[in-house]
Amino acid sequence: MCKKLLRDAQMATAEVIQSKSRLSDLLRWESRGPGDLDNAMRRLSRRHGVEYGTLWSLRYRTPKRIWADVYTAIADAYANEIERQRGKLDDAATAAEPILGADRPSVRAARALSGRPEGAPTPLVDAERQRLSDSRDSQL
Repeated sequence: MCKKLLRDAQMATAEVIQSKSRLSDLLRWESRGPGDLDNAMRRLSRRHGVEYGTLWSLRYRTPKRIWADVYTAIADAYANEIERQRGKLDDAATAAEPILGADRPSVRAARALSGRPEGAPTPLVDAERQRLSDSRDSQL
């Protein structure tokens, strides 16, 4: 009983709290339904290079501190997932625009949330990929 009280009284750092919150969001987005939480953790672990045990500990046993590489990996995974969802939203708005029209509130809201302004053309080549390809070609 005494250990339980001490554990509840221990304070975690802001990085731990932020990582735990981001992991919770990632798991919510990755999970396919009830009972899939463990599998979602394993998929996130493989995709983003964070050990499954570390994710499990962060979810169920909040540590007092977190390693910098784990913190940055979770932050990067969170940012990548946000960008992936924005891309999916933009694709959905692009598909709906010819059917519903660009002036529909739902299409305008999707454009605003995806970060692409209304009427802006969809880039055919990702700017970062183009930059990497150009730098590789110049090295050859």
